[in-house]
Amino acid sequence: MVINHDFHDYDPKSLFKESDSLKYLNEDLLQCKFPLVDIIIDLGWYGELTSDRGEFRIYIIKSENWEIPSNIIYPKSTEETKELLTKILQYYTSIGDKNEHDNEHN
Repeated sequence: MVINHDFHDYDPKSLFKESDSLKYLNEDLLQCKFPLVDIIIDLGWYGELTSDRGEFRIYIIKSENWEIPSNIIYPKSTEETKELLTKILQYYTSIGDKNEHDNEHN
């Protein structure tokens, strides 16, 4: 379930423009919840908006434990971020679907 989606193709590492950074980058770009496996995937930009100094981060949160994430991934570009998010979201969707299917047959 998508909670928030504000992720765009803008890549500050290759095409920096301060006005675009201010418009498209923040710590709350995308958040998806997978309640059946108690996982939250959270994407944000962490760094300066007035320069290209910063990074995307993908947080994998288990059991709402934001203090100790299960994993933090640091993609190097918007393209890598999209590729990793696609794989991560497909993975947790398939686990959730499998759990839901197993519960229906038990």
